[in-house]
Amino acid sequence: MSRIKQFRHWVDIIVEDLVSMKVDKHVVNGGMAASGPIHIGKTRGELFIQAAVVRGLKKKGADVEHLLVVYTQDPLKAKPPLVTTEFAKKWKGVRILDVPCPEGCCSNWVEHWMKPFYEVLDDFGIENLKIIETSEIYKSREMVEAVKLIVEKRKKAREVLGRFKGAKYPEDWIPFKPLCPKCHNIATTKAVSIDLEAEKAEFTCPRCGASGKVDLTQGKLEWRLEWAALWQVLNVTFEPYGKDHAVVGGSRDSCVAIAREVLGIEPPKGLAYEWVYVNGKAMSSSGGISFDFNEWPKVAKPQVLKYWYYSAKPMTHLDFSPLKIPQLSDEYDKAERVYFGIEKVKEPKIEENMKRSYEIANNEEPPKEMPIQIPYKFAAMLAQIIPEKEGFGRQAAEKLIKTGHIKEIPSEEGLKQIESILRRAGYWVRKYAPPHLRITILEKLPQDIANKLDEKEKEFLRILGEKIGERKWTPDELEAEIYRLAREVVEIGSKKAFRAAYKVLLGRDSGPRLAPFILTLDEKFVIKRFRELT
Repeated sequence: MSRIKQFRHWVDIIVEDLVSMKVDKHVVNGGMAASGPIHIGKTRGELFIQAAVVRGLKKKGADVEHLLVVYTQDPLKAKPPLVTTEFAKKWKGVRILDVPCPEGCCSNWVEHWMKPFYEVLDDFGIENLKIIETSEIYKSREMVEAVKLIVEKRKKAREVLGRFKGAKYPEDWIPFKPLCPKCHNIATTKAVSIDLEAEKAEFTCPRCGASGKVDLTQGKLEWRLEWAALWQVLNVTFEPYGKDHAVVGGSRDSCVAIAREVLGIEPPKGLAYEWVYVNGKAMSSSGGISFDFNEWPKVAKPQVLKYWYYSAKPMTHLDFSPLKIPQLSDEYDKAERVYFGIEKVKEPKIEENMKRSYEIANNEEPPKEMPIQIPYKFAAMLAQIIPEKEGFGRQAAEKLIKTGHIKEIPSEEGLKQIESILRRAGYWVRKYAPPHLRITILEKLPQDIANKLDEKEKEFLRILGEKIGERKWTPDELEAEIYRLAREVVEIGSKKAFRAAYKVLLGRDSGPRLAPFILTLDEKFVIKRFRELT
């Protein structure tokens, strides 16, 4: 058997394993805490793994549902810098569904953070996703029955949790936090007693001093018990979980035990995944270490993020920085070239992984023709030279022909692709790029810059201007000519020559790769600028 035939993508392995289960319907679940902005790290294991598995199961003919549980029945735990100290103190412990919008632009806390996430799901090709909030799940008959069963068997639940957590619970422990109807506290309320027949919980609230009785729909289970109860209520068959839950004897194991020993169900198949880091630190909404999910389509194709996740196994450590976006985009473009047979990779398994990950990143429906590609940093440079206005795609295409990136003016669809690439790269360079990638063309040459150039620098620029006007150049040809002029004709050395060109064009000592940069500028402008010095 060939090495290529031996390759199986990790998504396909999961799908094949799930297909072998004897179930009438698969329910693939993810969870999203509405504790703050939804960052790209959360989506790796709570959205994209599920989406790929759901599509894979559908291809196999399975009946499958994709769920996303949003935890809206949780208390507020936010702290600075996400919110002010005053806001955090005022609303601490209140159910997040009852917390006001921190900026006064939405109906509540949940909508403020979840709306931007929902608005870009279509951009990422997320289809037929059923979103359920826990505040609604607790109102269901199924969840009320699960709460009653857990409360009834709380002695066993206490024993199981104690076995895994090593914590001792008091004899009168009731694993249910009532929602205070007066101040909406759900963090520190205490269930004094529960009437299972009447489905009522008697409570006290230390936050506001209230006491009384509430329905079992108004509260929440201890989170490990809630996790297992959701498996039962939603009939989950597959659910990934973060590496923090994956340790032996950890929270996932304790939930598995709760499912079997308290609820009497088999837990879903699981998959551990690694967090996404930012400069070595795990992404955290509350800690201010994140990159918002809805920001991604502004800087790169959604498929770029998906490819990054799918091309790595779920427990692979991934470190992100906005500065890494050009690299990630170019890696996706390389996979695209490999998929379309334009570029080859020596290692067969690596090539097959790139191709399969590209397919999955494109929802199993890759483009029929090779899309237009522009190296990201070059696109970022071009976006700063060409004003974003009607028809700027054609202007960019003309420059891309000069630089050898395309051979001819593309179709209207191709021009739209170019405009999309430039918009995203332009947004990135304005908001995230390091200073050396940000350029401003000098419309007029300052006299102090001209005065500081010596005679050999001026001679080099004059000759270079003449050469540029003599014929059409490719980037490689012009670069070779620049080196030849600097070393053999004017004899000032390439470093000094390059610095002189950057000085008169940008007003600084360095810049983008010189030859392609010059070719993206108006030829008459460049020739005039270099001649101004004589």
